[in-house]
Amino acid sequence: MSERSRGKSGVEEIIDEILPVDWERLVRAYPIPALLAVAAGGYLLGRYKGPAIVGALSGLAAERVARFGVDLVGPDLA
Repeated sequence: MSERSRGKSGVEEIIDEILPVDWERLVRAYPIPALLAVAAGGYLLGRYKGPAIVGALSGLAAERVARFGVDLVGPDLA
């Protein structure tokens, strides 16, 4: 494991592999183009994978609410 990837999650490691090494410097130097690129990517992702993303997020939210409810009332009443 390299010193650069130590303590990072899997998603962060994938992002570091995909993006240039100095992507943070590029974002600071060109904030508007970076924002436009992210907005375009988000739009395309939402356009083509929106229903799947909404389904996954609603399932996650329902699971979290159910877990909170069990924690709130206790496992004996659930």
